[in-house]
Amino acid sequence: MMQNDFYKFLIDSKLRILFCFGLFLFFIGFRLNAQGVEVNPANGHFGEKSIKGFVVCLELDIKSVEKSWSRYLKSFGKLESNEKQSLEGYNLILSNVSSDAIDLYSRITISPRCVQVFMGATRAGSMLELPDNQPENIKKMLYDFAVEQYRQDLINQITEAERVVSLAVKAHDKRTDEGAGIKNRILRNKKDRLRLLNDLEHNAEDLKKLRQDSIRNVAEQETALDEISKVRKIAEEKKLKLGQVK
Repeated sequence: MMQNDFYKFLIDSKLRILFCFGLFLFFIGFRLNAQGVEVNPANGHFGEKSIKGFVVCLELDIKSVEKSWSRYLKSFGKLESNEKQSLEGYNLILSNVSSDAIDLYSRITISPRCVQVFMGATRAGSMLELPDNQPENIKKMLYDFAVEQYRQDLINQITEAERVVSLAVKAHDKRTDEGAGIKNRILRNKKDRLRLLNDLEHNAEDLKKLRQDSIRNVAEQETALDEISKVRKIAEEKKLKLGQVK
């Protein structure tokens, strides 16, 4: 990896982290805007019963809403499911709604835009409407639930964004370390190349010297052969003289 590529790699990693932070802020802004909760009057039909109540439109995941809503209602007491996506509770005592027992009705439906949650109530054992401001208490319950769902969804979005950022930072740190390792290997490679070049230069000098030594050795061998030949000739002459002595 060349030096320019190395720095480009680091810059790209930082841009990816900034992109993740941008997504993080986008999710926060989007969910904060979505928290403008509106609860509107509505009628709910349960078999032949028409129940006055309220409906809220939640732009959230259907499974998450269903699970939270079911858990929320069951905290009030025993409820029955007579129809799909509906729950009914009879003779319930909800102090935040009424001091008298009530019958509670709820249904979740899906529209193209959102998940609609309906909740209404009547006086226990009758089809009579709730008196005074008790319907407003039902409305507040539905409103509080919706706000809590958006709040929890926001927390989940923040947690997910933080997880993505954390992964991006870890990936950036890992690649930065890898980049530093590559840079160090490049430096080591350059040093090894210089060392090898120096070794080749020394080897060339050694080879030159060895060749010179070889030439000198050949000459010395020839000189030695001449000396041996001379000594042998002298020895032969001495032998002849020895043979002539009588």
